[in-house]
Amino acid sequence: MDWKIDIFRQLKVHKDQWNAYDEIIEHYNGLLDHQTSLQFQCNKLEKDVNHLRLANAGLERASEASQELANVNNKLSVATEEVVMHLREKGELAGEVLRLNRALSELSDKLTKEESKVHQYKNENEQLLAKIEKTEFDLNEYININQILREEFVAVQTKLDQLRIEYSRLKPSYLELEQQLDTERRINKQREEELLESKRIQLEMLNAEVERYNKRTQSRKESEVIEGDFVPVSSGARTSESSITGLTNSNNILQNSSDDAANRRSTTNGLAIGSGNLFSNIKRIFNPGVATNVTTDRLFRTSTFCVAASIPTREVHHWDCTDLEVYAIQFQPSGSILATGCSDKMVCLWEISSSGQPYKNGTLYGSHGAINALDFDSEGARLLVGCSGDKAYLWSYGDNRQLKDTYTGHNGLIYTCKFISGTKLATGSADRLIKIWDIQNRQCIQTLFAGSKCHDLVITDAAGTIVSGHFDKKIRIWDTLTNQCRVELQYNAPITSLSFNAEKNQLLAGLKDDTLKLIDLRQNNLLHTFSHDDFQVSTDTNKAILSPDGCYACAGSQDGSLFIWNTANGSCEKVLAKKHATMVTSVAWHPEGRYVASSEKHRRVILWSC
Repeated sequence: MDWKIDIFRQLKVHKDQWNAYDEIIEHYNGLLDHQTSLQFQCNKLEKDVNHLRLANAGLERASEASQELANVNNKLSVATEEVVMHLREKGELAGEVLRLNRALSELSDKLTKEESKVHQYKNENEQLLAKIEKTEFDLNEYININQILREEFVAVQTKLDQLRIEYSRLKPSYLELEQQLDTERRINKQREEELLESKRIQLEMLNAEVERYNKRTQSRKESEVIEGDFVPVSSGARTSESSITGLTNSNNILQNSSDDAANRRSTTNGLAIGSGNLFSNIKRIFNPGVATNVTTDRLFRTSTFCVAASIPTREVHHWDCTDLEVYAIQFQPSGSILATGCSDKMVCLWEISSSGQPYKNGTLYGSHGAINALDFDSEGARLLVGCSGDKAYLWSYGDNRQLKDTYTGHNGLIYTCKFISGTKLATGSADRLIKIWDIQNRQCIQTLFAGSKCHDLVITDAAGTIVSGHFDKKIRIWDTLTNQCRVELQYNAPITSLSFNAEKNQLLAGLKDDTLKLIDLRQNNLLHTFSHDDFQVSTDTNKAILSPDGCYACAGSQDGSLFIWNTANGSCEKVLAKKHATMVTSVAWHPEGRYVASSEKHRRVILWSC
């Protein structure tokens, strides 16, 4: 602040100097006015003298006029002296004015320089203030990030300590079970060898019995020929009889094998879990017409037939599905049912006719919180629901429409949930955890520690590979066998949603910075970034979706508009402007590519078509 005081003091000195010059200039102007008046009087006197000279030309001899003329001459002499004196003062004042003008010019130049310095200092001061504000903003952001990282570190450290304790507790049991498993494996191997040897002996005995039977038949035939009583026996009959005998013995062997296998299963219950899928697969191969149970573990998604998705251009129908807010929508794999999840803790099922007219099919009750996420299984027989009450629910929405299971274990609201297979599902929550659940046993079998809120996840292959999007601006690809993050993709804003196309192996990610990213998961490369001047992401979990053929990307905006981009060239193909009254929260594409459904925060759902 010293430089400011110095400048203020210099400006005050300059002002005082200017005030002194003002007095001199005023005095100088007064002298000029007085000189002008004296000059005027002098001219008048000269005229009077000339007049008197002319008038007194004939009176020079007169004595009376002599005295008056002397007086006038005296006055003229005095006036002349005054004029000379004033002229001298005028010359001096003119010199003083010139000197003061030079000094004034010098001061003006100096003042201009000082003003330029003051302007420069002001600019520097503004730049420094802007820099200070930016530094303070960055500092606050770093403080917030540091706080988040500290919280995440504390949470991870706590979880790590719990895992260490759990590991120490389970390690003796694990070693004991491993020893039991090795023992059972040796016993099973020995029993299999004994069983194979027993079957080999039974087969040899069967072959010997068949050979003796053939010999007896042949000897009986020869004896009948010798005696002359020839009875023709066709080769087909012999073959049939032999086949019947062989099949009978073979069935006995298989029956014995089944009994032995049953005895072995009683001792190897822990090893029979992995073989169930093998037997069910063999059953489907040899019995293709038999429908398997929906709980059979198989691929997460069966590919729906879609020739080409169409770009929606018009509104087919709209309706209010609740009195409150709509957070999630999802088409059934067949496309005949549209599910909507609302803040009133209910899931509404809408049957979509061929003309696009919705009819209410039913309502699923039982949730203890607002519905945040929906997912159908590949059979279309079960519906998985994630809610803000820290729970996930599994409904069977067929004729019974009953709540089958409740999965509890998260400490925050559930943002996303997906079926991994017919026997497993995954949930992502605000507690920074991703949990994998066994549907049959109704328990958590794996926990993935993400370290940040999970806003959405997708399943990319039959092995159950999970790709998750998080609040810390990262997309994580998980290896569920090792419970470790295999790949991390860093971006500039929190991830709001994920959508996966298996045919092209492409991932669409919605970001909070009002953009969508299209990623090739084969090499984890960014293909396109979709944006628009009017597109604004409404919430932290705003959903964007890929079309079934992967040719288009669709997302809703803050102003109620719907945007569709071309994934091949990244251009915006269509904007369905402001049909919604409030922000669009979620979108869903019909499995056949015919319709797009969108939901807004204020209870309305719109069905779009080309």
